[in-house]
Amino acid sequence: MTQIGVAIGVAVGLLMTVPIAARAEIGLDVTQFGARCDDKCDDTKSIQDAIDAATAKGVALSLSGICRVKTLRVPVTAKTFIVEGNNATLRFLAGGLVLSAPQPGTAVIPYVIRNLKLRSVNAYADTAISVRGAFKGLVENVNIDRFRNGVELIATSDNIVRGSFFDSFGDSNAVLISGTMSGSQTISAYASNNTVTDVTDIHGTGIFIGPGVQGTKIRNLRVLEGWYGIYAVDGKGDEDLSVSDSYLEGRRAGLFADGVDLTRVVNCSADLPSSGADPGWAGFHMDRMYGGILANSSVWGAAAAHSPVIVAGGNINVIGNQVTGPAQGPCMKLIPFPKPDDSPLLVSNNTCWASGGYEVAGRGPIAGSHNLWSRPDNHHLMARDFPNP
Repeated sequence: MTQIGVAIGVAVGLLMTVPIAARAEIGLDVTQFGARCDDKCDDTKSIQDAIDAATAKGVALSLSGICRVKTLRVPVTAKTFIVEGNNATLRFLAGGLVLSAPQPGTAVIPYVIRNLKLRSVNAYADTAISVRGAFKGLVENVNIDRFRNGVELIATSDNIVRGSFFDSFGDSNAVLISGTMSGSQTISAYASNNTVTDVTDIHGTGIFIGPGVQGTKIRNLRVLEGWYGIYAVDGKGDEDLSVSDSYLEGRRAGLFADGVDLTRVVNCSADLPSSGADPGWAGFHMDRMYGGILANSSVWGAAAAHSPVIVAGGNINVIGNQVTGPAQGPCMKLIPFPKPDDSPLLVSNNTCWASGGYEVAGRGPIAGSHNLWSRPDNHHLMARDFPNP
C-alpha cells in the first residue's frame, strides 16, 4: 500500500468507523488533465476536472510544481477526497479549496490533504481550506500563507489538523472552528471533537473558536508574535476545550476563553510578543467558568504587562502555576461566583515571583492553600491561603 493508503487508514481509524472501499494504489495526476503547474498558466479548469474525476473514482490525486488556480471545490458526490501534494504549491488567484456538504443527512465524506503549500495573492482576504458539514478527515503537513483563515472547520466533526505551519497577519486566523447559527441566534449545527496538534502559527491568531463548538482538543500549538494564541468566543453551549503542551504568544492574550465551561489548560506557557502587550493583557484569561482547570502552566516576561496576567473566575481549579515578573500589580485576579452556596474557586500551589500577589474580587467562595509570592523589591516568599468557605 502507498503512503496515501496508509494515511487514509490512519485518518479513518482515528475519525470514524465508516468503511472505505477505495484505496489509493492507483491514483491520478493533475497533469493528466492538462495542468501545467508552471506558475504562469491558470490551471483552475484542469485541476477542477482532476478533482472531479479522482473523487468520483475514490482515488488519490497528486500534484507537483506551482499551480495557479482560483477557487477549487470538492463535489458533494465525492466518494472520498485524497490529495498527495508532494510539496507542490497551489497559488490561489482568488478563493481557496472548498470541501462543503452542509445538508443534514449527507453521508460522511472522508478526506486527506497532505504535503501541500497554499499561497494567496489576495493578502489575507480568503480561506485556504474550508471544511463544512459531512466532510471528515485529516489535514497534515500543509504550509499556508497570506490567507484570512488557514483551515476553517464549520459545523463539522472529528477532523484533525496536524503537523502544519501558518503565516497569518493581524486579525487573521491559522485555524477557525465554529458551529452555525440559525436566524434566531441559536445553534443550528455544532462543530465537535476536532483536534489541532503540532501546529505553528506566526502573527495573527493561532486558533479562533466561535459559537457552537464542543470537544476541541489542542496539543503542542506554537503561536509566535500573535494577536491571540487562542481566542474562544463565549457562545451558547460552548464547552469542553482542552489545551496542553502549548506555547502561546499574543499581544492581546495568550489564551482568552471566558465562559467556555469545562476548559482544561495544562502544561502551557504564555508570553508577550516582542511588540509588547495591549492594555488588559493576560497570559490566561478564564473568567465565568463552570468546571475546568488551569494547571502546571506559566506566564513569562510579564513585567511589561500592566494588569493581572492570570484572570480566573467561577469555580475553575487553578493549581501549580507559575508567574514571573508582573511588577505592575497582582499576578492573579480571582473572581469566584458571588453566591455563598456556589462551588468554590480552588487556588492552590501557585507561585508568583516579583508581583503584587493575589487579588480577589467580590465575596464569593474561594478555597486553597500554599500559594506563594514575593514582592518586586523583596524576594522573600510569602504564602496566601484561602480558608474553606
